Amino acid sequence: MEIAIVDDLKEERILIKNLADKYFKERKERYDVTPHFEEFKNGEDFLKSYAPGKYQLVFLDIYMDKLTGIDVAKRIASLDKACSIIFFTSSNDHLLEGYDVHAVGYILKPVENHIASFYTALDYVCSKIELDQKGLIVLTNYGDLFLYYRNILYVECMDKALYIHLIDRTLKVIGKYKDYQHVLLSDDRFLECYRNIIVNMHYIDASTDCDFILKSGEKIPISRRKKASVMGKYMLYFMKGSVVNHVSINT
Repeated sequence: MEIAIVDDLKEERILIKNLADKYFKERKERYDVTPHFEEFKNGEDFLKSYAPGKYQLVFLDIYMDKLTGIDVAKRIASLDKACSIIFFTSSNDHLLEGYDVHAVGYILKPVENHIASFYTALDYVCSKIELDQKGLIVLTNYGDLFLYYRNILYVECMDKALYIHLIDRTLKVIGKYKDYQHVLLSDDRFLECYRNIIVNMHYIDASTDCDFILKSGEKIPISRRKKASVMGKYMLYFMKGSVVNHVSINT
């Protein structure tokens, strides 16, 4: 895991690195992660080195000269939704802005007084990375392809043909719906909302009486007969996401 530590105080950067290193050593049986750290004394130096996809996690001090941690986080969030951000600060004045950039941690200094929340935030980051690596192999006319679950919007069987709709294209795959049904539904993010349709709930933006509306704008039908069960499963997923994707607050 590539990790950036951005803080204008050298002693704070060293402390965060040591605490994170200790965390990964203690969690080595749970997460197969090897951390690599880079330190930056200000936001400007970090952004010169930064590129989308380069870092999986960025520790950010909020109060720095010129560019603040919030400024840097907004830049990251606009370019790389997969990068996790954990704020460290001496005040909770910017808590709402932390929500705006989807930070997974907002931890007050001194950090060593809030180790439990520090570990909770890192547990979430590691679990998210593991989840992002899951996928399945599909057979197409062009050969076998590995598809990450995170890139699948929904799967449907239409006119006896099976289609997997991805975030950037649609694939016609070889095989029967039931061949993929069990595999996909074993992952919590997938829901069979209609006959022969499985949707990735991560991409649901809203719902109506009869449809899910995806973030792409597409509408996916909801089974009338199974509506109560479908909506119940979706609400459980939604509530779980609301709890997990919170900003860790320390007072």
